[in-house]
This record gives sequence, C-alpha cells and structure tokens, in this order.
Amino acid sequence: MNIGYYNGTMGDVESIRIPMQDRALFFGDGVYDFAFACNGKIFAADDHIDRFFNSMRLLEIKPYCSREQLKEELQKCLDASGIREEAAIYWQTSRGNCKRNHIFPKEDVPSTLLITVNPLKAPDWNRPLKLITIEDTRFLHCNIKTLNLIPNVIAAQRAEEAGCQEAVFHRGDTVMECAHSALLIIRNGTVIAPPLSNLILPSITRKHVLGLCEKTGVPSEIREFSVQEMMDADEVMVLSTSKVMTRADEIDGKPVGMKDPETFMKLRNAYFAWVKEETGYSL
Repeated sequence: MNIGYYNGTMGDVESIRIPMQDRALFFGDGVYDFAFACNGKIFAADDHIDRFFNSMRLLEIKPYCSREQLKEELQKCLDASGIREEAAIYWQTSRGNCKRNHIFPKEDVPSTLLITVNPLKAPDWNRPLKLITIEDTRFLHCNIKTLNLIPNVIAAQRAEEAGCQEAVFHRGDTVMECAHSALLIIRNGTVIAPPLSNLILPSITRKHVLGLCEKTGVPSEIREFSVQEMMDADEVMVLSTSKVMTRADEIDGKPVGMKDPETFMKLRNAYFAWVKEETGYSL
C-alpha cells in the first residue's frame, strides 16, 4: 500500500488532502528528506533526520515534532504500508498553513509534516550511468534540502532528453554535484570528494562512503576538482539514497571511468554488507 500522511492523518496516498494555503504550495517554503527501508527497517534514519532538522534550523522553521517523535511517525507509516522489501520514505515540512503572505506567519501557526511511503524500485547496480554536464545556476544555499528544486528539475529533464540518467552541476570549471546525487571520483586508488559548503548538499551516502573509505583502508581526499579531471578519472561515482553507489561510463557522450573496478567494488560491497547488517536484507 502506498501510504500518505499529513499532520497526523494517515491513509492511502490518494486519499490524503493537503490545504491550499500550505506554504509549501505558495512558496516552496519548506524542507524535505528521503531514506530507504529494507525488511521493515529504515536504514540510517538518524543521519537523515539530523540533516532534516539542520535544514529546518537554517530556514528558521519550527519543527512539527521532536526527532524521536518524527522517527516514530516514519516507522508507523512504513509499518502501515506493509512493504517488506525495499521502500522509499519521503518526508517534508513547511512553515505552516495560513493566509498567503511572504513574511513568516505568527508564532502560533504550527509547521506541517507530510510523509509518503512507496515501494522502491532498486536499480541495476551493475549498469553504469550516462551523464551530462550543466552549468550550476542554483541559488547560494544548496546545503539546505529545500523544496525549491526548479534548477534540479530542469537539469534532470535535459538529462532525460539526452538519453542520460543524471546531470553534473559545475560552477565554471569546478565540479559540484549531480542534480539529485553526490558525485565523487577515484584517481590512482584515492577517492576524491568536493569540499562541503553552502554550494553542495551534505549527502548522507557521501558521508557513509567516506566513512567506509577509512574503515576499509581506501585513501580519500577532500578537495575541488575540475570537469576535465572528472573526465580523466579512473572512476566517476554517483551516490544517492536511492542509487546507493553506481558509476558512470559516459559524460557528454564521451567514455569515462570504468578503470578501477577493484576499488569501487570494495567500497560498494562494504556498503551493501553494512545495509544487510543493519536491516537483515540483501540489496
């Protein structure tokens, strides 16, 4: 069952109704996060909830509930869905439901909470991705997982039109991240990740992969890299909650990566083993 939830009301997603004056509709005035679940267990829930609360803090949105209460509500929705294999769990909050006004509503207007749970169609982990590059025209707060995603939507559409699965954002010659994924490269056995800043979303999967580098003895480095260095890298890794760890074999129609499967598979196998350890489910 595809579950929908809005401010404590839960049911089939098609039956849930959202008030027209929710500020998510008027202004995109809210934040969101996304996690996957296996075997009825949410993987890395605390990491995603921490990022969600940090996004609210940066936008000065009062939380709808505490961290623990949110975790309980997410699990309640997952349990109600009855999905025992891979599930996609999305949640968002907005600044409230009130008369349209650009300024913040009064303190007595509570924030909102929306949750959806759907089956997650796992990708073919061994099928490389094809990417395109796009100049990054997003605003200067990309570290906040805000509902305002128009540049990401346009980039995803351009990738679709080009027969590709992702778009790589760059500012000038510097690679940032993908439209809805993190991007790391492997060069000479070392994983290289762009430094986090207000221009890059703090990806949970990126955090996990860098942690696994330390755990498995794979060298890693945090630094900027250029579009050309990405094109010349031994591996181009695309990381996200839904994709987990995949790699690219083509960017802008040119072959890339696919030269260090040993390092890539060492990390991916370690990630999959961790998921199984936490959830009892094999991806």
